[in-house]
Amino acid sequence: MSYNTDWLPRTRSEMLAMCRNWLEYMTPERRTAWGVPEAEFTELTTLFAAAQALLQKAMDEAERTHVITVECQGAFKVLSAKMRFFRDRYFKLPPLSDGDWAALGFREKDTHPSTIPAPDGVPAASLSYPGGPHGITAHLGPMAGTQELDPRTDYGYAIYLGIMPPGGAALEQAASDKHYLMKPPADGKALHHYRFTRRRKEKILFDAEDAGMTVYVCCRYENGKGEVGQWGPVASAIIP
Repeated sequence: MSYNTDWLPRTRSEMLAMCRNWLEYMTPERRTAWGVPEAEFTELTTLFAAAQALLQKAMDEAERTHVITVECQGAFKVLSAKMRFFRDRYFKLPPLSDGDWAALGFREKDTHPSTIPAPDGVPAASLSYPGGPHGITAHLGPMAGTQELDPRTDYGYAIYLGIMPPGGAALEQAASDKHYLMKPPADGKALHHYRFTRRRKEKILFDAEDAGMTVYVCCRYENGKGEVGQWGPVASAIIP
């Protein structure tokens, strides 16, 4: 059997659906037959529950904060690593059948895959204020004057951002969980990954303590394989 290497779902909801299916399909009998330790199964269950709870908070505008967003990103990063471990450690070898493989949500590798080149477009972000009490709205799209984009390569936007207090962050602020900026960024390399989106309009919410600080936003295109293109220009706005 050949295996598809691009198997992990792109969206968080789809990743949760796949993981939920795994947990339901891995009955005690199957776990025993496949050699899955109870401790590993319990850990996967716990990581799934944590990621699901944080995603619900991140999607609720009344609860979502920058801290919740960062915690949600971290939870899904850990969950995806655990899912890759399960697939590589327990799912690839017999006694799993082809039926088991399909039931877990995998498919046979395409023997004639299409070639998806890396993104070659350059995106731009503009910021406006209809984003909530302490939020902004990022408007995303191709830079003016660029050629028509290939939707396979310029599949979505990887958004990066950073927050700078007036005059720049002190060392203690820069070392905090929010990694406040000490000076304005020259490009997106100085910013931290915020989220991936395919939407042209993305609301970004901040904590009340960040009001009056400057947020810097930069994005670049990302294709369906997770490859990224060139940095766009950095946009900035005062957090309301």
